[in-house]
Amino acid sequence: MICIYVARQRYDAYLVADRMNQAGIRAHVFNEHASSIAGDLPPDVVQPQVWLADDNDVPRAQALLRSMEADAQRTTPLYCRHCGEQSPGNFELCWNCGAAIG
Repeated sequence: MICIYVARQRYDAYLVADRMNQAGIRAHVFNEHASSIAGDLPPDVVQPQVWLADDNDVPRAQALLRSMEADAQRTTPLYCRHCGEQSPGNFELCWNCGAAIG
């Protein structure tokens, strides 16, 4: 196993792990409840971490992380092809009808 991502918050770790698992990359979250001991241990040790089950998945996981970071930076509004409603640029689904955007 190898650590691929260190999150600031537990929900960030789960978002990354869920995207990895959806892409067929087995990922697990560790240290999800360790923030209570921050100060006794270094912050990088107690922050939530995403670990890959298979070291061979590292290149695919890194590519997916880069893609996720790029998606988060999109600011141009998107328009749904199904209902025509405007959604923020970083959305993947229309907030109005739930159809895929893009």
